[in-house]
Parts: sequence; C-alpha cells; structure tokens
Amino acid sequence: MENQDNGSSFQAKGAFLFTCEARVRRLIFVLIAVCIAAAFCSSCGKKEDDEPTKKASQSELARMQQQQEQIPKKAAKQNKPVIGNISDNPAFFSVSKQSLTNDVSKDLDGIIMPVLKKVFGDAKIITESKAPETKIDGEVVENRITYVVRQLLTPQDGVVLHAAFIAAGFSTSPRLGSKPTIWSGGAGMSLFESTSRGSYSLVINVDTKKQQIVVESYRLGSKYDRLM
Repeated sequence: MENQDNGSSFQAKGAFLFTCEARVRRLIFVLIAVCIAAAFCSSCGKKEDDEPTKKASQSELARMQQQQEQIPKKAAKQNKPVIGNISDNPAFFSVSKQSLTNDVSKDLDGIIMPVLKKVFGDAKIITESKAPETKIDGEVVENRITYVVRQLLTPQDGVVLHAAFIAAGFSTSPRLGSKPTIWSGGAGMSLFESTSRGSYSLVINVDTKKQQIVVESYRLGSKYDRLM
C-alpha cells in the first residue's frame, strides 16, 4: 500500500512540473514575441520620423546652394564695386552712375574722366546741366558736370589734380591763375583744352565737404580768359 501511494505522489509531482515548465516556455515565447514586435514598431517609427527631416535638410541645402550661385550673378549684373580701403569715399559707393545726354558734355567728359580715373582710381558722373546758365557777372556756363570719385577728397588733391591735367596736355588759364587755389573746403583751378569738336575754358572745383568735383565749361571769349 505504501509503495502504491509513493508512485501516485511521484506521478502527481511529475505532472505538476511538466505543467509549470510548459507555462514558463509559453511565457518566454510571449515575451520574445512582444520584444520583436516592439523593436519592429520602433524601427518603423524612426524611419517615418527621419524621412521628413532628411527631405527638409536636402531642401534647405538646395536652397542655400541656389542662393550662393545667385550672389555672384547678382553682383556681376549690378557691377557695383565695394569699399576695400580706408581712403575709399563712401559717397562713391552709394550713388549710381549717370549717363550723359548732351553731345558736348560727352565730348567734355572724354577729356576729364581719364584724368580723374588716373588720379583717384575711378569716377562716376552724378549730374549734368541741362541748359546754359548765366551768372550775375554775365559769364555763361555752357556745361556743368558733377563727378564723385573713389578716393576721399582733401584740399591738397587740388595740387595733384592740377598737375595731372597739365601732364595730360591741358593749358593754364588766367581766369583763376596758373596755379590751383587751395582753401579749407577744397580747391579750384582754371584750364584750357581743345578736342576735335571744339575748345573749352574750364573751371574745376574740388569740394571736400560734398566730396564732389564740379567741372564747368565757360562760353569762350570772356574777358577773364584774356587777363594777363
């Protein structure tokens, strides 16, 4: 009888252990399945989240490259110089070059501009007179052209500019004397010059306050051109 009870007890314990082992295996299987599903979902979510970022980054990079390509094209189109030296004149870079409409002014500019560029590096026309102007003393200014130059103007630039005009073939005039006049606000000079189109009696003023050079062409035959 005792042996029979022991056998039954052993069989019961075996059945219990088998049941527990099956449950553990099932639990492990479920856990593994849950981990795989979670990893798969996480991977999918990451790809979906990264895709807009990747597209946005590519779009931003393309936009920046396009802007960089447009900068030199815009600069070349505008053809605007930039300040590169402490002696550069800010007024030169802030104005646009004007085109002359008068044939006589164009002829006059043809002899003035080369000298200004040689002395000051570059020059722009900012205004021209549209008609002759009669002054109080009866003198007639046939043409007036106002320039702005690249370098900052000082009164002593009048001496350098006068020498450059003489070197270019201009002649002195008795209107303001054979030498330039220098004062605190600039300089002035008078000169003669001729082209195939005609002759010019010129007064050139260097205005350091306005940072401009004004060239006036007076009507020939004036008494001021005959003073000795």
